[in-house]
Amino acid sequence: MRNNVIRALTVLATTVSVALAGVGTASAGGPGGSGSSSTTSAASTVQQLRDQLSSRADNGNLPGVRSTIGELDPLLTDLTQGKRYTVQTSARNSAATAKQENTEARQGVDKLATQLEPRQSLPPVAGLLNALLQRLLLSLSVLVNDLLGGLTVLPIG
Repeated sequence: MRNNVIRALTVLATTVSVALAGVGTASAGGPGGSGSSSTTSAASTVQQLRDQLSSRADNGNLPGVRSTIGELDPLLTDLTQGKRYTVQTSARNSAATAKQENTEARQGVDKLATQLEPRQSLPPVAGLLNALLQRLLLSLSVLVNDLLGGLTVLPIG
């Protein structure tokens, strides 16, 4: 239950950040960042893939999770290296963390995929995927926030 509440708050906070960033792309800039539409586009893409990953994990869609993790890898590499996108150092660091957690999640998902047959008495795949992807999903939320210039999101209530 606690994980569901944390996930809901994270999705809400990230959605609010993306919505606020749409007010002006200048907020995506700052020291070391371009503030360009490509940076905002990268944030949007990360957010979409994060939401897709979360949805697929919630539904226990193992092939879909594997596909989304595969789509994340080149984007995170581009953000980490700073070749395709000019981003702030904090965003580059967040991308590096997310890339590492994406790699670890890929290994865990691949291992889970090979063990699906003998899983009769264990928790459902959706529960296992959610537990496995929590750190990656949080890292992606931090990355979106950093790409959008570190907008402060106040807690609700």
